[in-house]
Amino acid sequence: MKGCYSQGGDGLTLSRGGGLCMHNLTDAQLVEELKFRLDQSSKSLNDLSVVNRKLVDMNRKLEESEALKSNFLSNIRNEINNPLNAIIGLASQLASIVKKPEVSELVSMIFSEAFHLDFQLRNIFVAAELEAGETMPSIEHVDVASVVRSVLDDFSTHAADKHLSVRLAIAGAGADTLLYFPTDSQKLQVIVANLLANAIEFSGSGSEVVVQLEQTEEWLVIQVQDQGIGIAEADLKRIFDRFVQLDTGPTRAHLGHGLGLSVVKSLIELLQGEIQVNSTPTVGSLFTVKLPAASYNADGVTFAEGGNLFLFDQMDEK
Repeated sequence: MKGCYSQGGDGLTLSRGGGLCMHNLTDAQLVEELKFRLDQSSKSLNDLSVVNRKLVDMNRKLEESEALKSNFLSNIRNEINNPLNAIIGLASQLASIVKKPEVSELVSMIFSEAFHLDFQLRNIFVAAELEAGETMPSIEHVDVASVVRSVLDDFSTHAADKHLSVRLAIAGAGADTLLYFPTDSQKLQVIVANLLANAIEFSGSGSEVVVQLEQTEEWLVIQVQDQGIGIAEADLKRIFDRFVQLDTGPTRAHLGHGLGLSVVKSLIELLQGEIQVNSTPTVGSLFTVKLPAASYNADGVTFAEGGNLFLFDQMDEK
């Protein structure tokens, strides 16, 4: 065995570099080698134990950090949203009471700025929760038409300020024929709100924005069509990237932080849906969202399409 032993003046000597040789060893040499190996093994186990303790401690600190971050997001969202909602509500009441034009204009500005800030902060919080992996679908039977009408009402003042008309259309039937659809109402509201805000922001005065609903047993289809500035074909893939704004620079004409459409796409993917955009510059854009119905079974809630199942074990939203 090469490297096991070497010839010395006193005969054969053990060479540990080549491993343990079992031939021509005395009992004393064998005991010495076994002791050396046991000492090495003990040292290795001790080193592994130290590393393991460090990993456990690091994991505990990461868990504590994630918990602190989650609590911070929840607390700061409430601390900000609650006073903002109060300001929006009070401004809305004042607008209906105050008759003096100069005061009414100031109240309208307070309402508009508070509403815009509230909308942007909600997007920031949703994006943060998505990034932290803390957003899960909370499925219920949703009155889709009521949710969409509520969003349209929220943006009615903003649309009126831009002299736009916003119309709800229900494909193939009257409003009363829409059934409850199994999906996440809060995420549906965020999706529609962002698409509507986008349509209003990029539409010119006097134009029309149409929100159309179509519902089957398997799909919910939402379309938001505007007559705005449109999107160049080269930019269609970029608009869903986070923080991307086509209108940039200090003199940009349109507000926003480039979060809205990225939030929309992430929430739609979370609900196992899809979104398409058709747009022509100077003519307008059409955003089409398709959401599959969630089905209930013994193991939880699934979204099914084309044989692909996506299972959610925890349905309670954090």
